[in-house]
Amino acid sequence: MKNLFKFCFCVGLISFFCNLPALAVQKVPISFDKFHGYTGTVDYLKAVNKAYPDITELIEIGKSFQQRPIYVLVITNKKTGTTLDREKKLVYERKLEVPNPPVTALHSGKAGLMLTGATHGNEQTGTEVCLYFIDKILSGYGSDQTITNQIDTKVFYISPANNPDGLYNTVELGAAQRSNSMNQTDTAALPARKDLDNNAVFSQVRYKDKKGRYVKDKTDPRLMIAYKEDGGYSDDERYSVVPEAEADKGIDINRNFPEHWWKSNTMPGGTGEFATSAPEVQALCEFIINHPNILIVNEYHTMGGHVYRPMGSTGDSGMQSRDIAVYDLVMGKKYVELMGTEMPKAWENPKDIPKYKDERRNDKNTSAAKRGYELPYEWRTPYNEKEGTSDYYGLFLDWLYKQCGIYSLVTELWNPGHDIPELKGLKDDELQRALLAHLDKQEGAKIFLDWKPAKHPKHGDVEVGGWASKIGRNNAFPGAVLTSICERQWQFDAYCSGLLPQLAINKVEVKKQSAGNTSVLEISVEVENQGALPTGLVNTEWMAFNRGDVVWLMGENNKVTFLSGQPCEKIGNLYGTLQIPGFEDKEGNKKILKWVVAVEGNEKLKVVASSLKGGTVVKEVKY
Repeated sequence: MKNLFKFCFCVGLISFFCNLPALAVQKVPISFDKFHGYTGTVDYLKAVNKAYPDITELIEIGKSFQQRPIYVLVITNKKTGTTLDREKKLVYERKLEVPNPPVTALHSGKAGLMLTGATHGNEQTGTEVCLYFIDKILSGYGSDQTITNQIDTKVFYISPANNPDGLYNTVELGAAQRSNSMNQTDTAALPARKDLDNNAVFSQVRYKDKKGRYVKDKTDPRLMIAYKEDGGYSDDERYSVVPEAEADKGIDINRNFPEHWWKSNTMPGGTGEFATSAPEVQALCEFIINHPNILIVNEYHTMGGHVYRPMGSTGDSGMQSRDIAVYDLVMGKKYVELMGTEMPKAWENPKDIPKYKDERRNDKNTSAAKRGYELPYEWRTPYNEKEGTSDYYGLFLDWLYKQCGIYSLVTELWNPGHDIPELKGLKDDELQRALLAHLDKQEGAKIFLDWKPAKHPKHGDVEVGGWASKIGRNNAFPGAVLTSICERQWQFDAYCSGLLPQLAINKVEVKKQSAGNTSVLEISVEVENQGALPTGLVNTEWMAFNRGDVVWLMGENNKVTFLSGQPCEKIGNLYGTLQIPGFEDKEGNKKILKWVVAVEGNEKLKVVASSLKGGTVVKEVKY
């Protein structure tokens, strides 16, 4: 009896462990207690590419001004999927020494989501969020069913360092640099100023200036706050604040994209001599154009704790109302839920939007009146809706939406008044005071330094201290705070990837009539978009580098005569399974195609359904 008990116990134990869900395996360990910078990021990308050869590919899409490679990590199952040019043979093959064009990569035949970081080099929090996403999705492959299915059927493009020079100078050198490195001096790779107090940490310099923009806070003199004419400060109390070590600046690459570009010398470093004049922008534009399968792009910046959606240059007037509904009532609603803040009533009750529109018909904010709601703080547009003006041009955000047919987002990561529990609800100067008090409790944290007297080669007697350039107030503090932000953003981007369209061929029905060596076939095919979102934005099929969905009926040796229907049938864009609030999808997410063809001999037939942003699928026609 005792042995029987032991046997049953062991069998039960084995059964228990065998039925446990598989645990995620982290083949390349990574932590977020420090910033990885450009060097650490590249090392990590190469390591995961080596560790996951079947589901990753590392592509160099260009080089920065200082010749640092710009990398995109491609994540997808490299053994699944197909592309239209793999299924449709060239009609006229080249017969000279010039080779035929290569077929497109398999991942181009899958719906894609892209994440990017460090467009502004001193906003390295976005780089960390990219690395966190990579770790979560790769570690979950094979153990998490949802992640595994996503990697098998979709593709993820991750560019953690859009601005390699700015990121390198900020983290590795400690000299915060927002722009790229064009128009630099011969010592461009080095900080422009020396370490004035010899503490191995670049921070800030403050000096008396009767026209300065800052004053010492009377409550906490360490803190520099904005000067206000009615703030009770005299001109003798005003200061200017500059970086202790400032890398040379070039173009703000997020003002150098082709949509609504305008040359301006008022921005730090300017917007460039022409759109795409920055090599980093050229690389990104070329990659996006060559990958029209990308439907969603999230570009990480700091700071604010909110998301921008298009259009920064024109506001809602430059957008389609259905696209706005997808942005606000689908993506925006999810983001606000994750932030745990107040939801607009119209988002909670989209059926009542006509009523809300009527209530706001005389609203000075015409965009809000047309939508039926004000955008919440956490989900907004760069466009100043209340004033009807814009100071934004050449944005990556606008170019992606307006010219590429992509749901583009800019997530401004990190808001200390939201992301640090003890600071919740605080704003402005009160928040800054509380933030310094919070940092005072962090042992060994070199994020804010006490001010010390120093000599400056240009400004003379100054004080050195304040925010450490490498981190600054605009980046999440490494450790628990940064990790929590990464996790929340992972949840949002994972939700967005679950919205991607997915083309499928449900069934193929054939009625056959034979006449000797020729068969007459009546073929009916049902094509469906099984994903949540449509296979394109409202105007996608008319945009350059885009097209609507197509369905091909192909023969192996072209021994097919079409009696009814065309070899390639255009079906436009298919709606998805998600009902967009306020819009009735009368056509649905399915289309039925019919052909009558005469087929010679045993010709093999197949149906290929292809959507640029919804994937390409193939099915054999059996008869």
